[in-house]
Amino acid sequence: MKRGGATTSKSGFTLIELLVVIAMIALLTAILIPALNIAKQQAGSAVCLSNEKQLVLAWMMYAENNDYILCGPMTSNSGSPRFDWVGPPRDLVSGAVKTSNFIAAEEIRGIETGTLFPYYKEAKLMNCPTDKRWVRAPTYPGYGGTGGYRTYSLPYHLGAPASELTSRYGAAAGADRLIRITELKNPGSTYILVEENDNRDYNMDGWAFDPYKFILIDTIAVFHNNVTMFGYADGHSAKKTWDDPRTQRWSNEIRNGTRYPDMTGLSDPDNVDIRWLAMHYPRKRG
Repeated sequence: MKRGGATTSKSGFTLIELLVVIAMIALLTAILIPALNIAKQQAGSAVCLSNEKQLVLAWMMYAENNDYILCGPMTSNSGSPRFDWVGPPRDLVSGAVKTSNFIAAEEIRGIETGTLFPYYKEAKLMNCPTDKRWVRAPTYPGYGGTGGYRTYSLPYHLGAPASELTSRYGAAAGADRLIRITELKNPGSTYILVEENDNRDYNMDGWAFDPYKFILIDTIAVFHNNVTMFGYADGHSAKKTWDDPRTQRWSNEIRNGTRYPDMTGLSDPDNVDIRWLAMHYPRKRG
């Protein structure tokens, strides 16, 4: 159009150009989102390993300050020596113990009442960033509130009452009970912290594994894409990638609520993952 002898024209995107731009944005998004998810997973794994290392060091310091006696793995049994490395969830107002229908803040308060808490002083160290059970209801029937906040557990043989061991694993288990940290053999290859994935509410008491019959009773967590983090008795932490697909499948079934933890567990001595757990499990060895 001519106005005052000058020619003006309108410029803009055609429909085809707009469609090309949209397609390019969609393509870039499809490329970037998986990369961002991988980066997020890697960051969560790094924090998880750091958490475990700090918790193991706290566990070691407690023993060194208490005649080398271990702080036990229980959550509700104080006893003497102390068996409760963390306490059970507690009401935010009254401070009373709550065993159901609790929220993450109440579980955190219970963590802070545990014997070990003065040695690490930050309850957030008990939660792996990729463990999101605490933002949803438990998948186990009959439980209210939210799922577990605390990711990490100690195996029963690490100073639990002898009656807890013998009732679960038989009379021989009592003789394998570790009381002092000096009784641990090969600390560099013996794990003491486990990522647990209990779908009931919180990871109550110790982590249950039968090293005699090769039964995985309490599940391990696979929050890191078929990888579980372990804290070792010498103070380091490391990841373990599982080789048998049944191990990850069983853990995910419990996590999703299609299977529930019980004493039958995942029992298979031919499962190389279960044999690895038994080989590196903390107990007295001849």
